Amino acid sequence: MGAIHLNGVSKVYEGGGDAAVDDVTLEVRDGEFMVLVGPSGCGKSTLLRMIAGLERVSGGQIVIGERDVTDVPPPDRDIAMVFQNYALYPHKTVRENLAFGLKQRKVDKAVIDARVADAARMLGLEEMLQRKPSQLSGGQRQRVAIGRAMVREPAAFLLDEPLSNLDAKLRTTMRGELARLHARLGITTVYVTHDQVEAMTLGTRVAVLRGGVVQQCAAPQELYRRPKNLFVAAFIGSPAMNLVEARIEGGCVRFAGHAIPLPDALELRGATRDVILGIRPAAFTLDGPRADQSLPRIEVAPDLVEHLGDEVHVSFGVDARPVQGDAVLAAEEDVHDTRLLVEGAPRARFVAVLDGRRAPLAGEPVGLRVDNEQLYFFDPADGEALGAPVGEGSEAAAAA
Repeated sequence: MGAIHLNGVSKVYEGGGDAAVDDVTLEVRDGEFMVLVGPSGCGKSTLLRMIAGLERVSGGQIVIGERDVTDVPPPDRDIAMVFQNYALYPHKTVRENLAFGLKQRKVDKAVIDARVADAARMLGLEEMLQRKPSQLSGGQRQRVAIGRAMVREPAAFLLDEPLSNLDAKLRTTMRGELARLHARLGITTVYVTHDQVEAMTLGTRVAVLRGGVVQQCAAPQELYRRPKNLFVAAFIGSPAMNLVEARIEGGCVRFAGHAIPLPDALELRGATRDVILGIRPAAFTLDGPRADQSLPRIEVAPDLVEHLGDEVHVSFGVDARPVQGDAVLAAEEDVHDTRLLVEGAPRARFVAVLDGRRAPLAGEPVGLRVDNEQLYFFDPADGEALGAPVGEGSEAAAAA
């Protein structure tokens, strides 16, 4: 059994100050691929290092399998860790690097040879066993680092941003390899990244951290479709969710001179209150004969049109104040978005993701249809989500 239980785990470094990890309770199920994601400094790597035993726990308990390992030294925790910088021995061959940990544990030579051969075959390293790390590409070195962890047959794998040193194309390839490897081995895995694409494509579940606190832990699509608060909504999704100060009144949500009628099924429809409105970029469609004419229409003036093949990203301003609370600014720290290029912009900026075959022109007014069953609402005071989009109701009920 390789389940990992974190029970109220905290980490405060000497000298005091805010906790790097603050009272985290989290279960990583046996065989699960759990991803820890969040902006720089959110505590994800510190949490991983505490699971590994490389950081002492200030409070709480860590259980791996059925054993309390809170004060157990790293070599005795039955885990294997893969680091960002590979940590290979440069003077040893690939075979020697793969076998090193087992030799240190005085495992029988026949067992070592069998495990090294299995790992090399699984990772496509059979032709490289006599090479030194300097003779390998970045992706090959990363496979050796993963293979060295595999041969130990641990209760759990811990991976700390293992792909961050690779170029974009190789990262995509290695993501696929990691996913296939986990499906084949079924070993409990905890993976740290600041890259939400990695998080969403690899994770069985994803834990989103901010300031050492887990904001939400759920399946990737649950995070995307039902964010619990403003931070998760702003952090998950690329391009990021459009956010604007708005008011619900008279069965509509009103912002920047626009009034979007709300669906009858939405609980908030009868309210009169200020909200933060969220609209995913994919909720827009270009108006025209093929558009759903029953959807609300807004007219905008695009100032940036980015052609990306099958889709086009259309950026435009709206006459409302941008949402710039702590939660949004923290989420945007590591999110690359065209809206962030306009520093000090007095107007909120939106992005719409449209069909690349029908792209509008920058500077020319255009009509967009808005799927009003995919609107998100957040409390301006505490950032908590107010209900769920109408289109997610049946899905949420089925998942409950």
